[in-house]
Amino acid sequence: MDRKSLHGLARGFTLIELMIVLVVLATLVSVGMPLMQGQLARSRLQAESSRFLGAIQLARSEAVMRNLPVSICPSAMAITGIPECSGIYADGWIVFANPGKDSIVDADTDEVLQVFEALPAGFQLTNRSGTNNASRLVNYLPDGSAHSPRTFMFCPPQHSVVPSLSIVMNIVGRARLVEDWGECPAA
Repeated sequence: MDRKSLHGLARGFTLIELMIVLVVLATLVSVGMPLMQGQLARSRLQAESSRFLGAIQLARSEAVMRNLPVSICPSAMAITGIPECSGIYADGWIVFANPGKDSIVDADTDEVLQVFEALPAGFQLTNRSGTNNASRLVNYLPDGSAHSPRTFMFCPPQHSVVPSLSIVMNIVGRARLVEDWGECPAA
């Protein structure tokens, strides 16, 4: 082998080239990280509001299918294992067959259909004006109606630029998801 071909194989990066690559990489990470965090918060908010919307749809369809009232109420049953309506929806919720249309889960007549875990830390579930944590019972009647229009607003953790997501229920009980429909409260 001649000397010229050995010199070409041993060539690597210079310290200046490595420093330039590191500066470019650091710039990309510093610009991309806030965008990534916003996207992650938006995705998580979408998932949590969709989970609650799924509970509403389950309650409505079960009420029609069973021909009896089905309710959704705030409950920490996912943690405690005790089927009771208490607290706020951000702590978790349950869907249960509720012939009495009350906020008491009767062991002999009511059946818990599904249990939902709490929202992740920092996320909030309030009314549209953001003045109260959501805590009222939602009753679906056998005809699929709720006879009570409501809005449940999901808010991302503080210092997030992600807009709120709201589940809007009309008087007949149909629910839809709306973006940026209300102001999230300051924690």
